[in-house]
Amino acid sequence: MSPTLTKRLFSKAGLLVLALVTLLLTIGVSQLFKGARVDLTQDRLYTLSEGTQNLLKKLDGKATLQFFYSENQTRELPFLRNYARRVTELLEEYVLASNGKLRLEVIDPEPFSENEDKAAEYGLQAVPLGGPGKEAYMGLVITNDEDDSKREVIGFLHPDKERFLEYDISKLVYSVVQKSRPKIGLVSTLQVNGGYDMMSRQPSGPWMSISQLRQMYDVDDLGTAFDVIPEDINLLVVIHPKELTARTRYAIDQYVVGGGHALIFVDPNAESDQAGGGMMGGMMMGMGGDKSSSLPTLFKAWGIEMDKSKVLADGTLALSVGSPSGRPVRHLGILGLNEQSFNNDDVITSMLNSINVATSGAVIQLEDAPTDVEVLLHSTKNAMLMDASLFAMLFDPSSLYKDFKATGIEYPLAVRVTGMVKTAFPDGRPPEPEPEKAETGEDGLKAEEEEEEEPATEAKESEEEIKAAKELPAHIAASMQPVNVIVVADTDLLTDRLWVQKNNFFGQDIVQPFANNGDLLINMVDNLLGNADLISIRSRGQFSRPFDKVSELELQAEERFYQKEEELKQQLAETDAKLQQLQATKEGEDALVLSPEQQAEVERFVQEKLKIRKQLRDVQHQLSKDIEKLGTQLKLINILAVPILITLIALGYRASRRRRQV
Repeated sequence: MSPTLTKRLFSKAGLLVLALVTLLLTIGVSQLFKGARVDLTQDRLYTLSEGTQNLLKKLDGKATLQFFYSENQTRELPFLRNYARRVTELLEEYVLASNGKLRLEVIDPEPFSENEDKAAEYGLQAVPLGGPGKEAYMGLVITNDEDDSKREVIGFLHPDKERFLEYDISKLVYSVVQKSRPKIGLVSTLQVNGGYDMMSRQPSGPWMSISQLRQMYDVDDLGTAFDVIPEDINLLVVIHPKELTARTRYAIDQYVVGGGHALIFVDPNAESDQAGGGMMGGMMMGMGGDKSSSLPTLFKAWGIEMDKSKVLADGTLALSVGSPSGRPVRHLGILGLNEQSFNNDDVITSMLNSINVATSGAVIQLEDAPTDVEVLLHSTKNAMLMDASLFAMLFDPSSLYKDFKATGIEYPLAVRVTGMVKTAFPDGRPPEPEPEKAETGEDGLKAEEEEEEEPATEAKESEEEIKAAKELPAHIAASMQPVNVIVVADTDLLTDRLWVQKNNFFGQDIVQPFANNGDLLINMVDNLLGNADLISIRSRGQFSRPFDKVSELELQAEERFYQKEEELKQQLAETDAKLQQLQATKEGEDALVLSPEQQAEVERFVQEKLKIRKQLRDVQHQLSKDIEKLGTQLKLINILAVPILITLIALGYRASRRRRQV
């Protein structure tokens, strides 16, 4: 560069022109690459997952995202402000990726303002911040632009649920905007939609797990007797298939073999089954109240089996219940599954914390299984299968321990079955059950008379049956594509008592989950519906990034200095022991008076004690000082490393150019 040009460039006018050019370039680049993003975080936290992007591409309509955040009220709470910024940035990413289908409004509901009234109208919850009258909103309302009645609300976006933030938002956007929801066919012999509780002699409401399912999907109750499953059913959910007819079991078989996905809940002892139970509930199984269910023929075709005469007992996962003596006793059949019992490689169970089950069975893969069986939930090795009759007449759960002997086997409670299968009904559709023959006597004569009087009617019914048979789908002998079925050996996990607690708050039922049973059901349904997009969103990383290295060094420093502290304490104990030894040698009145040796030892002890106390204080001080020093060093490295690296590259480039010019 010539000296004249350098002089012009660094003149006032030159610098002004340079600043103006820089400003214009900045504006131009920001407009030109408005949607461009470079995310260098470990888990790509600032980038929407592929599942979310796929969902946004498939949206059927438009929606408005209203983020209510009390910015002024949280000025002194950087933790909340940072999380609110994180939420805002994520919502902006949704809007950018939606291609105009989503719109974002960030609203500050200041106290006594119209926006606060609006937040209250949506049912958002203000959280007290400690000071008088200080409350903060941080909720989200998603509304369908074409239908105001379709609305979803997150009352408060709690920072502790950051890991599920993208999943929660995506799920609600999907629910609000979609014009049609997946349809689930429900088959249940239990009172999942409410009924009459024989135990309490009171009406019972619908199960919370099923109510949750109805909020997200269209659920069609198919009953328990049918010949065919409607074609518009996207997923079949079967709960406690007890005493189903052969034609109903055939319909389930053909649905699965034909490519339909199914979620099956069976049980060796369904405690919510009131058949024959009466007032005694589960105690009556051995007295005519069989509470078991299974689909042995279908399971065999799928390569699995569930022995409905055996209940899974686990000595490690057993939960405490009441006993006749009044003290809590661990019940070998009521289990609290934890993360050690989940398949952490499967998206259905990888994010769960706890699942409670009661008198469940075990699903075992057959040796000649034509399918692949993946275990989703399993017991510990401190488990065995016990006779179900032991649990049916159970008065004292502690009596189970007399027959308990762990086998060292981990028993599967829930499995996923995939692969090619053949029908469990190779001879085709089972025939209609023959109508009961009329008895002889008056009824028999009456039947004969009816046969003679209505031959034309009988012929007409026969024609209708033939016509109906022709309309039934053709028999499928083998699957044309891999089946996808999940089998769970427990139905009680869907009941409220094992995962939610209901409280009445000013006339409203407040439901508080204490286990992930409901999440497990929704995850399985999402997965089987092929909504892999939603499932894949659940396992995103966390925005918070602690200084792991600093924490590790803190632990090392603490260990080193605590060792020194223990040494000093040992010296203090030895000094005290020596003083006691001198006192023990004295007798009579001398025992009440300190000898010159003791006085000298006490003086030495006092001095030693002061010295030791000072050293201990130094230990504590040095510990804090070293931790702070280590943290500062790492922070400086994080802050200065990149600028220093860029400077070195620039200097190297300049030196290289000079060498080439020389």
